[in-house]
Amino acid sequence: MISSIPSVSANTAAPYTPPGRQPVGLESTELKSSSFKALEESAGSGAAQNRRTPEDRPNEQGEKIRLNADQAAVRDRSSKGKSDPNEKERLAKEQKQIDELAAIDRSIRAHEHAHSSVAGRYAGSTTYSFVRGPDGISYAVGGEVSIDTSPIPNDPEASIRKAQQIRMAANAPADPSSQDRRVASQAASLENEARAQLATQKTSEIQQAQQQSDGKVGAQKAEVEQQASNEESLRSEIKREAEKQQVELDRSNQERSEILAKSARTTFDISRRLVEIGAVKSTPSLGNLFDISI
Repeated sequence: MISSIPSVSANTAAPYTPPGRQPVGLESTELKSSSFKALEESAGSGAAQNRRTPEDRPNEQGEKIRLNADQAAVRDRSSKGKSDPNEKERLAKEQKQIDELAAIDRSIRAHEHAHSSVAGRYAGSTTYSFVRGPDGISYAVGGEVSIDTSPIPNDPEASIRKAQQIRMAANAPADPSSQDRRVASQAASLENEARAQLATQKTSEIQQAQQQSDGKVGAQKAEVEQQASNEESLRSEIKREAEKQQVELDRSNQERSEILAKSARTTFDISRRLVEIGAVKSTPSLGNLFDISI
């Protein structure tokens, strides 16, 4: 079973220690993030783990497992059962119970290992509840893996990836419990909220980009309008200057015409005066020929 709330009884249960690995919850980040599928522990290794009480467990140097008094008593009863029919029947019942407990133990450990393996760095410690079998061995009959279901602040994409991993971890066992399904539902809600946040963020970014684009277009439009206004002002100035130059030219031509006309009149008057005083012989005009007396 996977839980989003850390267990308060973690210090009262022996952590599960897979063969050749660190105890669950104490492994390194790299080992937690391993993509290997959960492996079901054999009955022998599970029994070896459960058989050890805190006083009898080996240390890191691999001290030998010491059998407790209960196990010695079981061996004694087994030897007696060979001769006593009632004892033999009782031992058969005990063996059946032991087999059932061993199967439950394997299932529980495989179930929780599947959760922690897939959850990776988001998985916390694994805790188990035990019962002692007729053979004096403690068998796991319940388990729980705490898991972090909080969103990642200010990073909806990372929250989506986390929610997807949590949902896969919750559904990793072949037989998810009702609590596992609740955690999977929480992960789905977390993913939906993150997607909504991401959509809002993208919409805001698009709006900001649109506003910036509109601002640039407006600035360009204003610049074009200003340029057009400047060109119109320049054309008007050129037109006024051309009209002014034409007026000056017309006035200059008029003044020249007046000067030429005045000069012609002055020349004519001088010529006539010279003729009148006889300084210059008059040249008869075409009409004067008919005035000659015969």
